[in-house]
Amino acid sequence: MDGTDESVDIDMVVETELIDVDGDGVIDVVSETTTTVIDVDGDGVADIVQTTTTTAYDIDGDGEADLIESTTITGVDVDGDGEFSEDEIEIDETIAVTEELAAELEAADDSD
Repeated sequence: MDGTDESVDIDMVVETELIDVDGDGVIDVVSETTTTVIDVDGDGVADIVQTTTTTAYDIDGDGEADLIESTTITGVDVDGDGEFSEDEIEIDETIAVTEELAAELEAADDSD
């Protein structure tokens, strides 16, 4: 180590939204968005920005999530120009469905 003070500045914000779609007093949708901003080199400009939104849906009203989707968008300023170009951004999406809902959706498709 050369004795210099090397630090990384990390800011994180988490927002949660609870939605009662049908007005029955039971939460039907829960959505959480986490945004992380990282200044790796200490110049005050974000070098890495990542936002992940995860949403759970209670489709049948039983109080349990039937479908969960998650999207993560990551930008890394590789060339250090202070901007995120298209080749410096990655998007990952994941969807999970209960077996019961998948069977219902498949049956609905078969009846069309």
